[in-house]
Amino acid sequence: MQTQMTPAQLSLIADLASDFRPLVARIESSIATTQNHYGRYGALLSSLSKGDKTMAGVIFLALQAAGANAQGLRDAFKNFV
Repeated sequence: MQTQMTPAQLSLIADLASDFRPLVARIESSIATTQNHYGRYGALLSSLSKGDKTMAGVIFLALQAAGANAQGLRDAFKNFV
């Protein structure tokens, strides 16, 4: 069951996505050393969340909104949790 996000949560995701866009653009334009850049996205999730699953979920949503490769991001998140 998926829950609705509050306006504050949506704003946080949008703000983070804006901050992440240049990083995502660099990742997506780089040579893929892992399929769909999942390795780089996994490293980001791990580093930025400091191992916290809830924070990793927030970062996942922000990276997704910033244009990260959907499959690479899902694979990274699946391996994270």
